[in-house]
Amino acid sequence: MSTPASTRLASGRQVAGLMTGTVKAAAFWAAIAIPTAYPVLLYMGLEGTPGLLFVGLLFANALALALGHDYKR
Repeated sequence: MSTPASTRLASGRQVAGLMTGTVKAAAFWAAIAIPTAYPVLLYMGLEGTPGLLFVGLLFANALALALGHDYKR
């Protein structure tokens, strides 16, 4: 027997809700954890690879802040 379409749709929405919550939680905690690398990179100097890594982490932090800003609201 196959499951009715409405049951599959409801199940899909539940999975999507769980995934959305998981992504928001991961982004929220990433936004908290990423800045811990800034002092080390600043100490190393911003020339060359550490500078690119610093800019990449700034971008990742901004993205994490945008995705996780309403976690647990």
